[in-house]
Amino acid sequence: MKLFNWMKQHTISTIIVLVVLVWAAEKGWPWLTAKLFSHASPIYVDTIVLAPQAGSLRWQAVGTIKAAQDIVIESEVTGVVQDVRVAPGQTVKQGETLLDIRHDDILANLQKDQAILAQKKLYYERLERIVKSNSVSQEQVGEALSEYQQAEAAVHADQAQLDKYIIKAPFGGVIGIWQVDMGQLVRQGDPLVSLTQLSPAFVDFRLPAKALGSIKAGDTVQFTSGTYPDRTWQGKLVGIEPQLDSATRSVLVRAEVDNTDGKLVPRLYGQVLLIKPLPPQLFIPQEAVIYDPEGASVYVLRNHLPDQVYITLGARQDNNIVVEKGLQAGDEVVMAGMMKLYSGVSVVVRQRDVQTPTTAQPKT
Repeated sequence: MKLFNWMKQHTISTIIVLVVLVWAAEKGWPWLTAKLFSHASPIYVDTIVLAPQAGSLRWQAVGTIKAAQDIVIESEVTGVVQDVRVAPGQTVKQGETLLDIRHDDILANLQKDQAILAQKKLYYERLERIVKSNSVSQEQVGEALSEYQQAEAAVHADQAQLDKYIIKAPFGGVIGIWQVDMGQLVRQGDPLVSLTQLSPAFVDFRLPAKALGSIKAGDTVQFTSGTYPDRTWQGKLVGIEPQLDSATRSVLVRAEVDNTDGKLVPRLYGQVLLIKPLPPQLFIPQEAVIYDPEGASVYVLRNHLPDQVYITLGARQDNNIVVEKGLQAGDEVVMAGMMKLYSGVSVVVRQRDVQTPTTAQPKT
């Protein structure tokens, strides 16, 4: 209370004291500290001299393998399995016969209609040759043509029906395990066997919506799986879903990877790394950054003395972080020993690393 009354009576004195305290806090203390410790032992530090480095923007996600083509062949008809032509795991070509369902009656009907077609064709061609001699009328020729076309249509219908009983590969791929045996009665819609085209393989994965502004078809993709821990597959981004998922607000993207050896099977999951090259930027080790309520800062040696500089940081890459603002090429940044530093203290550089400017994306 007495102090309060004294301050009321000595307003000018109080203001002067406050000004002195503020000056001491902002200017006087560092000056006094530098003076007191100007003859103290120097602090040993490790530094790094910055140079523009080629970097990359990286997105990580969990991806799932999808085959180029992957189907389960089903029976279109009801009948008895007559012959299984290929073994499980066998590679087949497009159009190769896989399985026969008994079709004796269909084949007999086809042969009968083929004979009728041959007869109708000969009759029509004969009338075509003699019509110019007026031995037959145009009406007779027209009727012969109609019968010929009807016979031709009947043969096509028989062939289409027969094709349902002779199961052929719609595309080249690897046969799975048969779900039926010879002599078994199958019904329309019953699954017979899977057929998978393994190469190329696709990797489907999701990225956050903010990735849309930085990715495009052709970006480099790497795929790894715990199933093959020593293997990395390289690929390219080939497709981006034009809409976001309503629940997660993420976007579905697809990459294509070479799978000549067939190691990547459908629904195998693993880690996806999408790599997008960026222009050269300044990188500093993460351990060089000091965080405080005012933000992120580093110590920069200028004229052999440390100077605390506040910086703006960008994306992280491995153990480094991008500096978007506050530093420039050639700056010597303290990356070890900075916790003992303050502006103006004497330092000795124990180890100095110098970054080499790069313009190409580093190998991963």
